[in-house]
Amino acid sequence: MHASYLRKLYSSYTPIEEVSSRKYDDFFWFETERGIIGISREEVPDREHTLLLELFPKAHPEASTREESWKRLLFHKDNVTITPQPERYRFIFFTAEHQTEDQETLHEAFQALFPFPVPVLWKNSREGVLIEEKNGTKEEDISFQEVMDVLMSDFYMKIRFYVSEFFEDFHKIQEQFSFAQKMGDLANQYIPGTFATPLDSAFYLYMDGVQKERKEMLSTYILGKTRNDSELLDTVKVFLENGANVSATAKELYMHRNSLQYRIDKFTEMTGMDIKYFPTGMLVYLSILYERG
Repeated sequence: MHASYLRKLYSSYTPIEEVSSRKYDDFFWFETERGIIGISREEVPDREHTLLLELFPKAHPEASTREESWKRLLFHKDNVTITPQPERYRFIFFTAEHQTEDQETLHEAFQALFPFPVPVLWKNSREGVLIEEKNGTKEEDISFQEVMDVLMSDFYMKIRFYVSEFFEDFHKIQEQFSFAQKMGDLANQYIPGTFATPLDSAFYLYMDGVQKERKEMLSTYILGKTRNDSELLDTVKVFLENGANVSATAKELYMHRNSLQYRIDKFTEMTGMDIKYFPTGMLVYLSILYERG
């Protein structure tokens, strides 16, 4: 839905520029392709408000100028100057398990968990991105496990994070943001758990470039009759993740070395794939990731 439909549906449709800050509380505010739009609270029943939040990110009229600049730069691809420019920066995408109507409180919680101001940009009622900016001084890295634990206990909600690498070339920031967003989408699609990094998503980026039909044909060729043997594939996956080290794999799986070796030999016999040979092992690993996706 576009802003033009809101204008047709609601007579109180008003751009933020036309509203005095003293009357902000009289409106529900939404992010649209035409900027921040307000609809009178009297004109929007609770159920409609919930639906609108699914279609448009909730706007914060009092948000800092810096946050608004970041939104225009990254979401609307406007030619905006961020002053001062950070020397290094990364994108922290978050996705709540359920719709979040109390965005202000969660916004404040994010800020409290960082030792410095962090722009928080909402995409919709469940998703958004934090911009972590670094300038010169060495600051302690954030423990996202601690962040997740606090949010789980305080808000009783499960939130997934994808944390991008740090970038430095600000001239390419929109391209970098688009890349990081794609990696985050892949993490949400394929990677279980509540936290992922670029290294976690990289394999899936390569897989994503292959048509589904070709992935299936390649997987059938590489894995053969083992495709339906979940236990065997899980063992091979852990073996490859441990650099084809039998001792380390047996320890992680709480398995006797001989039992592990039997499974590895069984896989090789059934597929003809020597997974100790790195190029072959890589293909097998990608195929298992596809089957597990």
